[in-house]
Amino acid sequence: MKDTALLVIDIQRGAFDAQRCPPIDRAAELVERANALIDAARTSGTPIVFVQHASEPGDVFEAGSVHAELHESFGPRPDERVVQKWESSAFDGTDLQAHLQGLGVKQVVVCGLQSEFCVSNTSRSALALGYLVQLAADGHSTWPSGGRTSQAISDEVNVALQAAGAVLQPTAALAAAIEGRP
Repeated sequence: MKDTALLVIDIQRGAFDAQRCPPIDRAAELVERANALIDAARTSGTPIVFVQHASEPGDVFEAGSVHAELHESFGPRPDERVVQKWESSAFDGTDLQAHLQGLGVKQVVVCGLQSEFCVSNTSRSALALGYLVQLAADGHSTWPSGGRTSQAISDEVNVALQAAGAVLQPTAALAAAIEGRP
């Protein structure tokens, strides 16, 4: 996929370690799917941006704590960007837009946490900035909330983002497209 960057949003240790909150739902599948996209991007030379949420002391992703570190399976390489954010959208208060423009990116592939917050808001911001958004329909997750399952929330986000203009594909199809496979 030409002119593309992969955005891996907020897949951080605090969502998995059960120390400050219950582990994220569908944790193993999320990490496996994110790694499939990361591997495809690395194979094809597609730029990767790891987005890392930072929050106040005592919060799940407390800035500077082990809980805020990216998931241990990712190991960003020196040429892969890590963008720390304090807001729900990775574009708010960061240099993400300038970085993507500098790379000539026209479309972003999105996966990560939390479906109804950072994944949704980053995707909506990207759409508003004119990017084609390719959302890994099965590559984002959240916690149950308001009597709804995490899967129901993620499904609602998929429907809403598709209606807003995002293109939804399963992770396997996106990984193949990133690598240029049929």
